Amino acid sequence: MSLASLKSVTSSLAKLAIDERFYISTPIFYVNAAPHIGHAYTSVLTDVMARYQKIKGKKVLYATGTDEHGLKIQQAATANNEDPKKYCDGISDQFKEAIQICECDYDDYIRTTEERHEKVVQKIWTILEEKGHIYKGSYEGWYCVSDEDFLTETQTKEVPGPDGKPIRVSADSGRPVELFREENYKFRLSAFQKDLLKWLENESVVKPVQFRGDVIAWLTKEELPDLSISRPIDRLKWGIPVPSDPSHNIYVWLDALFNYLTVAGYPDEPYVWPPNIQVIGKDILKFHAIYWPAFLIAAGFEPPKQLLVHCHWTVEGQKMSKSIGNVVNVVEAAERVSPTALRYFLLRQGVPGSDNDFSMMQLINVANSDLADNLGNLLQRCTGPAINVDQIAPSIFEADFHALGQEGTDLFNSLVQLPDKVSKRFDDFEFYMGLQSIMLTLKCANIVMQSKKPWELKKQNKMDDVYLILGACVETLRVVGIMMQPIVPSLSSKLLDRLNVDASQRTWNHAIFTEQVEKRPLGADQTILFKRIAEAQPTAAATNKPNVAANGPKKEKQEKGPSKKEKKEKK
Repeated sequence: MSLASLKSVTSSLAKLAIDERFYISTPIFYVNAAPHIGHAYTSVLTDVMARYQKIKGKKVLYATGTDEHGLKIQQAATANNEDPKKYCDGISDQFKEAIQICECDYDDYIRTTEERHEKVVQKIWTILEEKGHIYKGSYEGWYCVSDEDFLTETQTKEVPGPDGKPIRVSADSGRPVELFREENYKFRLSAFQKDLLKWLENESVVKPVQFRGDVIAWLTKEELPDLSISRPIDRLKWGIPVPSDPSHNIYVWLDALFNYLTVAGYPDEPYVWPPNIQVIGKDILKFHAIYWPAFLIAAGFEPPKQLLVHCHWTVEGQKMSKSIGNVVNVVEAAERVSPTALRYFLLRQGVPGSDNDFSMMQLINVANSDLADNLGNLLQRCTGPAINVDQIAPSIFEADFHALGQEGTDLFNSLVQLPDKVSKRFDDFEFYMGLQSIMLTLKCANIVMQSKKPWELKKQNKMDDVYLILGACVETLRVVGIMMQPIVPSLSSKLLDRLNVDASQRTWNHAIFTEQVEKRPLGADQTILFKRIAEAQPTAAATNKPNVAANGPKKEKQEKGPSKKEKKEKK
């Protein structure tokens, strides 16, 4: 079935079969090693978009999880002298802990070793087989165990090995490949080259734009070879059996990619399809932008609406490496600086379209500057009983801003323009740019506070002037607090509680300047919004000592609540 025909069919069936929740997913993380800061960035990016859609009024399905089959897992379990399932249990728990400590509120955590997933994968295999898209053949060529990827000769290259002798590696990842020949089942990938190019005609299906260009270049460079989608069981014991031939196990990427359909609720109806956004790292672009949509079209499903691709994280200019000892432990980093600070840094500094650099010192400087100084100090000045004697959020009108002079007018203009600026940036996953606009508006509010000096006016008993200043700044904090809910949920909740903003008035539609006719009492919580973090010591990359997160002062361990799935015991 062509992509055009497929869209026509799925459109006619949508009202009958499709759950219309906004569906967003991370990739499922491969359990060959513990989670690091790159996994945290993927998860936080996805969580922010999910929360953003929720406060805009949409129902959301946010899925994440772990990929647990394949030769690499089989070898890792053997090396650790463990049963593969037990090995996967341990690493998957580490990923779940890392995702939860980053305050990611997922709806479903899928593991490919679950029975529900095995049933979906075997059903899809049967569909593809019945449609004639699978045939038995032989494969002779290169295979990269680290990437779980079959490669043509042109996709490999020779490089000097550790001993100086030439070795062959993947041209894309630089990881070693091995040559072998075996009988396996193949998917007619070559039949879907035109459909894939048709899908890519929509400029929004792969973002940022340079990654769409990469995929088009792959598809136009040469004809796609058919793809081996099984391994003989004597080579790969740890996998899902081919339903029509138990002497073969299903190729790990065919298995893994259909996790998104398992989470969607398939084959029960209604199920959520297609995914609105799938967040992935650039290293798995080929699998998600070529194999995945081809599998879907072949099986009769519409491809995802959008792939959001992000680049990698280095640590103080160096690639993360176990041998260097600079791999950032997510849980330890969050416990030392707080989940709020870690989330904020990743989103404030992270640019999806380019590689980003992690530094504990920079994290602390950014969090202290933006959250403690720019935001927290403003809230403290506005709500502290030394100035805000009556403990109120004052009434405020547009004219009041202008009555504060040029500084007040500048703040008003910045505040009323802020919603459109931030919405546009958040819609495009440019959270760093949205946060920049928010911080500039807060800076305007701090200029008003500093230039008008309400503490001096209080000494002169000019309380009307004091509350005029506080009214303008409190309204700014209210708008900003609503906008920052997807970014730093715990901090934003504490901020809005202090301002006594009702839970029903925290949607995105409320994130606009609104004249407050009536004053309202403040909330009772007078604790500091965000405590400054003490200066960190040089990290592992600078000292050549292991464990980046171990440097810097250790904060009291943060309590992490249960996930939504665990609360409701879903599925």
